[in-house]
Amino acid sequence: MSADRQARPSAEACEQQARLNAVLMACGIIGLLCYLPFDYWMVPERWPALWVGRLLVVGLLALCLAWQHRRPMRSERALLVAALGTTLFLAWGAAQVTEPFAFFFWNQSLAVVMFILLPVVSVWRPVYMLVHNGVMLVAYGLCFVLWSPFALVELLRLGGVFLLIGWLISPLLSYVRYGIFQRTAALSHALRERNAELTAANQELATQQQELTYLANFNAMTGLANRRWGMTFLRENLDDCYRKRWPLSLLLVDIDRLKVVNDSHGHASGDRLICHVARAIADQLRNGELACRLGGDEFLMIMPDADATEAGDRVRRLSALASGRLESDPELVATVSVGEATYRPWQEGVADMDILIQRADSAMYSCKRHSRRQTRTTDEAPRRARRRGD
Repeated sequence: MSADRQARPSAEACEQQARLNAVLMACGIIGLLCYLPFDYWMVPERWPALWVGRLLVVGLLALCLAWQHRRPMRSERALLVAALGTTLFLAWGAAQVTEPFAFFFWNQSLAVVMFILLPVVSVWRPVYMLVHNGVMLVAYGLCFVLWSPFALVELLRLGGVFLLIGWLISPLLSYVRYGIFQRTAALSHALRERNAELTAANQELATQQQELTYLANFNAMTGLANRRWGMTFLRENLDDCYRKRWPLSLLLVDIDRLKVVNDSHGHASGDRLICHVARAIADQLRNGELACRLGGDEFLMIMPDADATEAGDRVRRLSALASGRLESDPELVATVSVGEATYRPWQEGVADMDILIQRADSAMYSCKRHSRRQTRTTDEAPRRARRRGD
């Protein structure tokens, strides 16, 4: 830790310091008020003056509390003003006591509060403790000489030793306390910074994980799922439809003459054609459905809970939407061949994914053989065969 960082604590450290000092000043207010009965019983001839002094110090402490609450950066100065005000009152009050026991108790309390509790509980730089002790020495000495009825020898016997020891060790206690606070504040600040770095790193890792998951499961050019994720989705939904006795339909979409477009117009035009068909397929998807790119010119639409009738309607809409000239390249004309296959668990039992895809593939190639712009489903094939037989 650098000396500059020690000399200028952070705002967070100042706020924590202000809270600790506020606790001490609040306890000081309570302590001063609790000693009002002591003044009345132990110093009966001077209790009104002592009460006035105590209440004035209570008001001073309250003002210092409000000051440091509004300006946490001034916490040490507020505490110094509060400590000096309390010290002046206690030094003057000690000179007003005439009973030996009360004088001993007063000095002992002063030593504990101002030379033990103040440096141990409060947080301020040791130089402030030295200033406080210097003022205490001068103020107590003057008040004792001017007003106290006790001799110097009696002072040493009636608590003066406690005052001397406390006066000597309090700067050391303040130095140790402030050093501990500085190290604790620095460690706390470093921990918060480290936690913030770890949080940012975790967020970045989560983002990268999402990107990797997307790249692993989706085709970057079309935005549709890739073959691996499509097959996983199909396998899971076939099992689910078998348990629930729901139909499941597949649409196998093939772009007509893609190789011709690549050879005559270039692969960039072929990519635009692929993206055009992919957008048309994506527009036909509903919740719970998935489309994947199987290869260069083939796509597969997986439609759980869609029967053959709905699949046939989807084939016609998709063919109309995907076919036509491209807006981005009017020279390109898109046509697709679509094959449909429907899985009926109540008739077929446990589904065979490969056979279902082969059925859709056969329907798609049958469509290609008959017309470049005609669609054909596996359910229509038997009916057409019967008509040809008739």
